[in-house]
Amino acid sequence: MEDTGNKTMRVGALMSFAGALMAYLIGSGTASGQESMQYFSSWGSVSGALIVAIVNFTIMFCTFMAYTYAGRHGATDLLSVCEFYVGKTVGKLFTAFAWIFNACALFFMISGFGNTLNQQWNLPLWIGYAIAVVLAVGTASLGLKGIVNIIGKVGPVIVAFLFLLGIISAFKYFPHIPEGIKLIQSGEVTVLQAGANPLFAGISFGGCSILLVAAYMSSIGRELGEYKKKYTAIICGIGAAAISVTVLILGLVHLGNVADSSTSAIPNLLIANQVFGAASGIFGTIFAIIILLSIYSTFCPILWTCVSTFIKDEESAKYKIACVLAGVVVFIVDLFIPYATLVNIIMTYAGYTGGIVFAVLTIRWIMVRIEDKKDAKQTL
Repeated sequence: MEDTGNKTMRVGALMSFAGALMAYLIGSGTASGQESMQYFSSWGSVSGALIVAIVNFTIMFCTFMAYTYAGRHGATDLLSVCEFYVGKTVGKLFTAFAWIFNACALFFMISGFGNTLNQQWNLPLWIGYAIAVVLAVGTASLGLKGIVNIIGKVGPVIVAFLFLLGIISAFKYFPHIPEGIKLIQSGEVTVLQAGANPLFAGISFGGCSILLVAAYMSSIGRELGEYKKKYTAIICGIGAAAISVTVLILGLVHLGNVADSSTSAIPNLLIANQVFGAASGIFGTIFAIIILLSIYSTFCPILWTCVSTFIKDEESAKYKIACVLAGVVVFIVDLFIPYATLVNIIMTYAGYTGGIVFAVLTIRWIMVRIEDKKDAKQTL
């Protein structure tokens, strides 16, 4: 039955929800620039980068709407969202896809945090990983409400800073895009590619994004049930557009600076230090902090997603112990696998499973909406 929420949402509350979504989506890959490089710059083509952005936006928006629609109809977690659309058997399979990606993403998020500290301040990687794990475990122990209260305020700031960095850098690097294209196409510069072509890269990128926020968006949909449905669409649209446009611009910036960006673990930090010149000591430091905040705002809810799937009571000792054990495992693995390799392998292949989830859930979302509207008319 179609829900009847009709409350009006204040602008501040709307932006808090959108901000939390953006903060959740902007993890280490986006903030560091590895996603921009591997998904957008690596094709050596402006049109290729645009295809990735368009496909990514479409997948994100449609699937976000499907998640929240299920939440408005009583779904309480990721498993119930999937069962709402595709039944118990397939629902459990899709839930496994999302959980596995979240668990794997935690590895490169923690690694990205440590690499940022290493590149900007020469802090040993293992110390950076340890700091990240302590922050992730400590915040995830607060539960979902505590996480949203923190990251909802961080998200808009991070997106705005990344967007401004892209715009400012564009003046310097966009004129050099033709040179970057030649370097990639000639083979003089090689960049790890996420996907077999731009279309598949867009599917992989979008697929990762939707797997990352599945549990979170279902909970948001449930909270927004009493509000007009347009607010849900606005929140989903803002999140999808902000990420797609920002990463596209930065991807083109790195294409214009591909000789240097391709050799850096944290390409966005490299760009910030180059663009601000004499002031790079100050702005580079600020941007490094922004990157750290963006990674922090993502790995905390990811850890919550992984643990809360099995342990519902966020106040229990069992939940907190599970958070600690997960942190220890991630710390050990990150000591042995490079950051760029983690991003490439995990996001590329996990993203394809996300593409399958998008296709199935979007079709079922449309079908369910049509059925609900018919039922609503019949009861009038």
